[in-house]
Amino acid sequence: MSSYIKFTPISGAKNEDPLCYLLEIDEVKLLLDCGWSDQFNTDDLANLKKVAKQIDAVLLSHSDLPHLGAYPYARRHLGLTCPVYSTVPVVNMGKMCMYDLHQSKTNEMEFTTFSLDDVDQAFEKVTALRFSQPFALPGKCQGITITAYAAAHTIGGTIWKIKQDTDEIVYAVDFNHRKEAHLDGTSLLSGADVLESLSRPSLMITDAFNAEAVHPARKDRNAAIFETMENSLRNGNSVLFPTDSAARVLELSFLLDQHWATQQLTYPLILLTNTSYHTAHFAKSMLEWMSDDLTQRFSQTRENPFDFKYLRLCHKIEDIDTYVGPKVVIASNNSLETGFARDLFLRWMTKRNPNGQLNTLILTDRAEAGSLAHRLYDDWHRQSSALAPVTESRREPVKPAIEYQASFALTLYQRVPLEGEELAQFEANQREKAERDAAQAALIARSKTIMDEESDESDLDEADDTMEDLLGDQFDLYVRDAGRSGGFFKQAQSYRMFPYLERRKKIDDYGEAIQVEHYLKASDVERMQLEKANEDMGDGRDEKPIKYIMSEQTIEVQCQLRYVDLEGLSDGKSMKTILPQINPRKLIIIHGAPHPTEDLAQACRNRTEFTNEIYTPSIGEVLNVSAATNIYRVRLTDAMVSSLRFSKLEDYELARVTGKIHFPTDSTTPSLDAITQSSAKYEPSVFVGDVRLTEFKRVLQLEGISAEFKGEGILVCNDKVAVRKTGTGQLLVEGILSDDYYKVRSLLYAQHAIL
Repeated sequence: MSSYIKFTPISGAKNEDPLCYLLEIDEVKLLLDCGWSDQFNTDDLANLKKVAKQIDAVLLSHSDLPHLGAYPYARRHLGLTCPVYSTVPVVNMGKMCMYDLHQSKTNEMEFTTFSLDDVDQAFEKVTALRFSQPFALPGKCQGITITAYAAAHTIGGTIWKIKQDTDEIVYAVDFNHRKEAHLDGTSLLSGADVLESLSRPSLMITDAFNAEAVHPARKDRNAAIFETMENSLRNGNSVLFPTDSAARVLELSFLLDQHWATQQLTYPLILLTNTSYHTAHFAKSMLEWMSDDLTQRFSQTRENPFDFKYLRLCHKIEDIDTYVGPKVVIASNNSLETGFARDLFLRWMTKRNPNGQLNTLILTDRAEAGSLAHRLYDDWHRQSSALAPVTESRREPVKPAIEYQASFALTLYQRVPLEGEELAQFEANQREKAERDAAQAALIARSKTIMDEESDESDLDEADDTMEDLLGDQFDLYVRDAGRSGGFFKQAQSYRMFPYLERRKKIDDYGEAIQVEHYLKASDVERMQLEKANEDMGDGRDEKPIKYIMSEQTIEVQCQLRYVDLEGLSDGKSMKTILPQINPRKLIIIHGAPHPTEDLAQACRNRTEFTNEIYTPSIGEVLNVSAATNIYRVRLTDAMVSSLRFSKLEDYELARVTGKIHFPTDSTTPSLDAITQSSAKYEPSVFVGDVRLTEFKRVLQLEGISAEFKGEGILVCNDKVAVRKTGTGQLLVEGILSDDYYKVRSLLYAQHAIL
């Protein structure tokens, strides 16, 4: 039976905003991703706030800010209490992403939007799944099965398949079909064909973010990165790579570390994020989620590829000053709106070196629309397009670097130590606080002294003991030991009764000292390590009084600027080839600017064999994408059930029903009664099933029939019979009447349930 399915974009439709969507299946509400921007503006979550308390389950697809940034806040402040599902790497790296951004914000302002505790508690509630592991949702979601498939792009990145009864929904955003240095391509494609379990879904939801992009060859892009970087280093200039802190940073770090090893470069190579140590640690422990090449390499050499030999891990900006001369720094955050990347951008890209040379900024990500990094990308794209040489090569060229100069009005945040009157006022306030605390402590001590004096006047035997000692040591009730003979006063020991305070043991039952830190949760240990790292960063708020200041300044930017795509996403040409192979019955396109969204939709409409049900919703628009718009539930009478003849199709048993509906007076559910055979109208047979020609070809070959594809998807059998599928999904068998014709037709019938 078909389900009632609705889809509503909450964020990220006909724009490049963070991703967040509401999928309703009958009475169940699923939230697909829960993204936010690094501005952390709570007004952006107004639409999410309206539905957060009604959500029954959340599916997270990637470990970066646009996919899960709002999840901790929604869990703590918006009433999101439902189960959440993702893969293990998305949990680990997602937590590192939020840790890094929290600390980046804390370094520049009084940031109270969410805390590290909020992050810990949120990710502790996530149920981690493995790839290709069907998972039946519990509770209100019973009957719905979700399965995670590798999307690539990020480690643990997920394509979700959501299934209920005969409806299959595929949520595939930000996937990459190409192999990378640390990840294999998406499992959406199995070789050159679409994975069978993900093909021909009832509904597919995908993005148009890259619909108009055309990527140069990967080796050309890598060569462009290395060339620009090495030229800058040889000229005595430093290079900055802005990136995220836990997702695409792995590809860039691994790529550069391998290049240093191959070329034996001696320039400092630095990874600068607030969680660099933790990110590297998790990467080393999750090789099973990476490419086959890396796992085989580890099996053969026992050397972990993420045990970097040349990349230096730093978590405070002062550390890079210890590396003299030109250097390469990979720093967070990729938007250049916050974090170490913004600090280094302001330090390095706003002036020339003493030798008159310019430092280099290499963007590997376009970042969110409206961010500083995106504005720089737009300027580079416009200027480099005019400089790009005309080539007759069929491959897309990598556009060159430019000497960039521009003025930006930026809001600058700083944390500075207090001085002068402000410092004096702060110290006065601290003294007043200390005096109040001392007065409070004296009051408590005086009260305790009075209690001791009152105890002296009592007729207790041990009058010198304090009240606490009396309560802990005085025992005035005793019981007879039933295991011993003799009178009460002859007992060797009396058992202490009320009041008795048992002292906690310092050792366990085996005599080993109990160390509390050994029993802490992993998340608590990580938090403590991060707090230790934060203290090492020179935060020093308890030692050195500081304040936050904000100022508007005009910045003169001077640098070498180049964008080289390292986003790890399929480009528009590839997407327009892959989607027709998946051939969904209905398609929803989200997360793309209006023009790329319409471009991808039009490309799909131009394919004659593709569905015409293609939707490009706007924010808040509710789509009814049910397989059938009129759905009714009826109760079958016993006579009706006994008259049914079932046909098996895969895991289902199907039967055709002809009956009469009537509404009982004692129920709101209509009943279906059997009707006599004489009054029933003749109905032609119905063939139920979706036969794929690639599968049917194997069936024919097993039966000894030669079958090959010729022309546009026509399966020719023994050069006598042709089987083809029309744009509406109808199968046609054509050929001369012969034994081959009838045999092919019979085998085709056998692939269906005939009702």
